[in-house]
Amino acid sequence: MRSAVIAIAVIALFALSCSTTTPTTTPTVAAASQLAKPYFGEHGFDMSAMDRSANACDDFYRFAVGKWRDTHPLPPTYARYGRFEELAERNRDVLHQILEEDAKAPKSAAEQKLGDFYAACMNEQASESAGYIPIKAELDAIDAITDRASVENEIIHLQQHGIAPGFRFGSQNDFMNSKMMIGVVTQGGLGLPDRDYYLRGEDRFAKTRIAYVDHIAKMFTLIGEDPQRAAADAQKVLDLETRLAKAQMPRVEQRDPHNTYHVTKITELESETPNIPWSHFLTTVGEGELQSVNVAQPKYLAEVNRALTEAPLDAWKAYFKWEVLDANAPALSSAFVNEDFAFRRVLSGQQEIQERWKRCVRATDVSLGQLLGQEYVKRNFTPEAKKKANELIDNLVATLRSDIPTLTWMGPQTKQAAIEKLNAFSRRIGYPEKWTDYSKLSVTRDSYTTNAQNARAFAFRRSINRIGKPDDPNEWGFFTPPTVNASYSSSRNDITFPAGILQPPFYDPNADDAYNYGGIGTVIGHEMTHGFDDEGAKFDPAGNLRNWWTPEDLKNFEARAKCIVNEYSEFNVAPGINIKGDLVTGEAIADLGGATISLAAYEKSLEGKSRQVIDGFTPEQRFFLGFAQVWAENIAPEEATRRALTDPHAQGPFRVNGTVQNMPAFRAAFHCKEGDTMVREEGKRCSIW
Repeated sequence: MRSAVIAIAVIALFALSCSTTTPTTTPTVAAASQLAKPYFGEHGFDMSAMDRSANACDDFYRFAVGKWRDTHPLPPTYARYGRFEELAERNRDVLHQILEEDAKAPKSAAEQKLGDFYAACMNEQASESAGYIPIKAELDAIDAITDRASVENEIIHLQQHGIAPGFRFGSQNDFMNSKMMIGVVTQGGLGLPDRDYYLRGEDRFAKTRIAYVDHIAKMFTLIGEDPQRAAADAQKVLDLETRLAKAQMPRVEQRDPHNTYHVTKITELESETPNIPWSHFLTTVGEGELQSVNVAQPKYLAEVNRALTEAPLDAWKAYFKWEVLDANAPALSSAFVNEDFAFRRVLSGQQEIQERWKRCVRATDVSLGQLLGQEYVKRNFTPEAKKKANELIDNLVATLRSDIPTLTWMGPQTKQAAIEKLNAFSRRIGYPEKWTDYSKLSVTRDSYTTNAQNARAFAFRRSINRIGKPDDPNEWGFFTPPTVNASYSSSRNDITFPAGILQPPFYDPNADDAYNYGGIGTVIGHEMTHGFDDEGAKFDPAGNLRNWWTPEDLKNFEARAKCIVNEYSEFNVAPGINIKGDLVTGEAIADLGGATISLAAYEKSLEGKSRQVIDGFTPEQRFFLGFAQVWAENIAPEEATRRALTDPHAQGPFRVNGTVQNMPAFRAAFHCKEGDTMVREEGKRCSIW
């Protein structure tokens, strides 16, 4: 959950306002005896979601959420539907109301900007009338390209407008000096989700490539190309993208930060990739004084350099046109929107496009998120909510601090360094202390496409304006306050919890403590232990890329991480498709660590209190139910395949079962025995924290 605790961004409905009196050292989340009713069930976990006919020791996921899955088949407007999407439906209603009010009767300049963006998006008639006129000038300029220099200039031009053909330029924390921001060049430019979609020979991927070429050709005919030329141009796009895909660094290799850190002087970069006019590029985007950048994937950039002279000019022109079309299609007329969705359906399995207002709410949040977030926070997040979140985090940090000295596989020197890193954690709760200034983003009520284009260019400018400056700890990146998500940043050594995640199903002030520790407690623990997963463990307390492990302790840690890789590689998500264990290692380590630490914190909170059996379940059983019910979901096979290849998070059933299989506390709670599916056999059980 470095980038996504739940692998999907959804919007918050309401935040916390209830107060409880709790000890300072072991704060209680909430009491089951409170008068207000929990959002789910009588005590916080949903009894109706459970399949009591299933054996918890055989398939705990089925036991905890089986009936929910049976009664919530995948809706046609979703590729994946779970408890988070349920929340998203409620949440969008709230943001929908905000934006409708802003569009009709704005009371401030901020509300005017939000209302205009949303109203322009909702003006379907204007989009129909415009057709592809908003991008025609760009397409004509590409058609007019006659030489290689113009190809290079078009790359620069599109980068400035938030489109990244070939590679992407932006900013990042310097791995060796984390308090400073540096420029970075990363691989990009593919229209399919991952290099595997271009290179794997299985029938499903071959059919996807055929559908992709057909889709590109159809889009080209919508801008006036005759079918024969459109088909030829579409094939040129696939051929060029396939060449780029072959050179891309696989996602698994990118998990090691040493593989993606190559600070290079601009003079050297110009010598190594002379077909990319770096001095001209940097001057054009306002970074002409820049002396060096991080080239994240040097071999890939070298291939882009070669392709600029070796690939036919017409291939680059077709590719540029496709990049422009693909980026703008959702904001054009219905012919483009529908064709764009038709191919997304092939990739994801989603059968129907969502209603326009839902797409417009999402687009506004993406483009003006912190402006919309300010209105959200005013209505839906209280100082008491922030206070409670900090109390919970204090509790989990204290528990992890107590756990580290007990580890048998880690020596004293590394333990002390780990505690120093934990003590250096910073946190961001609810919303930024300093809001993004959108005054330079031009928004019109007349054209949704223009607004979307301006928003992309604005985001690019904001990113590169950070280069060469100290990092701003208030910068939240892609997180907006209503987002249901959380993260850990290795370079900042900080954890972030937007307001949106501090609500059911993660946290309910009226629910049983056990459920809350299983939900938000596990999330907090998850983000904390990211600081010590296979990637986070490579960064020191200041966020710099530096080894702080003794050789023996590092060897022990890597062996324990390999156990996770082996376990998750066994999980099959679709015919012929298994989870990539070495891709999900960090998230799986954090899932196990988060559940382990949160359960320990919950047990500590029970000291001196009566142990209640509620609805027939012990405190520990309710904890695990709270953990599992967060991950209720159904998913299309196409989406399951895409996520298995691209997502560093395992899917719901495997996040739950893969975690509890490694927890002796689960075995004890549900009286499982050796040989049960939810009990990893001796020698194969993974244990870190």
